[in-house]
Amino acid sequence: MKIILYFLFLIVPLSSVFSQEGFDQFEQAKKQIEQGNQTEAMELLRPYLDKEKYSSLSDYARFHFARAAYGNRQFELAKEALNVLLETRGFDKKDDVRYLLALCHFQQSAPNDGLRLIDEITDDSLKKEGYRASYDFLKVSASSSLAVQYGLFPDNDGLAMALKERLETQSAMSSTEKQLYETIKSRTFSMGEGDGDTVYEVKDKVLDIAVVLPFNYEGRSGVQSLTSNNFVLQLHQGIILALEQAKAKGLKLNFKTFDTERNDAKVRGILEDPFLQKADVIIGPLYPEETALVANFAQQKHIPQINPLSNIDDNVKEYQYSYLFRPSIQAISQKVMDYCRKFEGRRVALAYSGTSRDELLAATFVEMARNSGLQIVKNQKVTTRDMHGFFESLELSGGGRPTADIMVIFSDDPNIASPTFGLVESLGAGMPVVVMESWLYFDFANYDMMEAQNFHFVGNNTVDFNSEVLDEFRVNYLNIYKAYPSSFAYMGYELADFVTKVINEENGFDFQKNLDRRSFIKGNLTFGYNFSRVKSNNYVPILSLEEGVLTIEE
Repeated sequence: MKIILYFLFLIVPLSSVFSQEGFDQFEQAKKQIEQGNQTEAMELLRPYLDKEKYSSLSDYARFHFARAAYGNRQFELAKEALNVLLETRGFDKKDDVRYLLALCHFQQSAPNDGLRLIDEITDDSLKKEGYRASYDFLKVSASSSLAVQYGLFPDNDGLAMALKERLETQSAMSSTEKQLYETIKSRTFSMGEGDGDTVYEVKDKVLDIAVVLPFNYEGRSGVQSLTSNNFVLQLHQGIILALEQAKAKGLKLNFKTFDTERNDAKVRGILEDPFLQKADVIIGPLYPEETALVANFAQQKHIPQINPLSNIDDNVKEYQYSYLFRPSIQAISQKVMDYCRKFEGRRVALAYSGTSRDELLAATFVEMARNSGLQIVKNQKVTTRDMHGFFESLELSGGGRPTADIMVIFSDDPNIASPTFGLVESLGAGMPVVVMESWLYFDFANYDMMEAQNFHFVGNNTVDFNSEVLDEFRVNYLNIYKAYPSSFAYMGYELADFVTKVINEENGFDFQKNLDRRSFIKGNLTFGYNFSRVKSNNYVPILSLEEGVLTIEE
């Protein structure tokens, strides 16, 4: 269970102290903060920063302004406002200021300043919350740094707990570290439940998983409108099957599902749910606009957030706690480029569809290829109608000499795959054709033809059809949902299975640390993963069919 950091918001009966005139805007600003609209809140609060006009109300406004700035990751701006309050005579909430100011220092990698401020807090309940913040921010620090900080702030239970856990993970300890460990190993950490307005969650050994998905991605609401071909529903069915099986095997876990309805207001409401606040991991959402909201929340709460399907890593680059379950655009492009370089001929004909992912893949691949000695002889965005012309331009028929040595097609569109199969089979050119692994799932895919015609498939969390577990999964899925699993069901099952194996009571709940420990993780239904020191699956095998069996190429 996630250790939660709550700001101790100032709950003061301001309406009884100040006139109602202009006060509604102040209250609206506070609501905007709770809804995650930090920029709007800051603009609403700016007029109240006028000390001469609003007297002591301006002090409370300044504190809430700092809260909004912190939520907006404008830590310097938040610190400026908080430092003013520390110097303000008569402001009686300075412990709240010290706590929030400490968080700013932690966020800016200045832990000693943060620890000093927590040490200065006099309110016992808020000091315990400061200890929790210390642990949450410092638990990933090196033991050498923690040891020095512990010497300066030995009363900080969060710091002591972080040091204890870090020492316990080391394969060996120096004599000094052993002595230090002896002093803290039996220590009782005072970070229990608080009261009043401060909220605490006691860390337990239960894995809490929030599933946040856009079931009604076409704008509807409610489960009644969902049909069996809803790909998000299929994804969710796979997730739930894996989680229920993990629970049946004795894993301690809770999970709760939320429907974003692809509605930003609904997403903001979901983020206020208490279960989200204590989650150990968030699965979803899918679309960029809602993913950005959840990623920002996950960043603030230090909760790993995983996009199940996307290859576009914009949020992964911006937010420390966001992950892609699938490989990134960069990883796929790099693998395809490396693979093309293995062939004697270096002329590449590239076709791609008009989706955002495929356009990014094409652009990234072209840039990489041109810097690596490959020659891009054709680079075309295509639709179904364009495929015949694309093939003709390569002079693959009529006994002429082809103008390309390798064909690469970035698309998951069956309307691109179908004419490609027909044209390759009729022309029989024998040219290597590199396509996405999704082509293996199309109903019209002919495995004999693809093997004979030199097709190669780019791994994208590809299902291993030779997996011993696959048949059992298909039977279980059919019994429960009365249909055979789609590729989305496979992906949901594999993602949930992956999460429960990475973080749990036995391995601990530090997601990235657990990933870094294992350079390769064998898949249950798929060929496997590599998340070591990256935030997307860096394992991108190239696959081909050999005697009807999908095989990883060396």
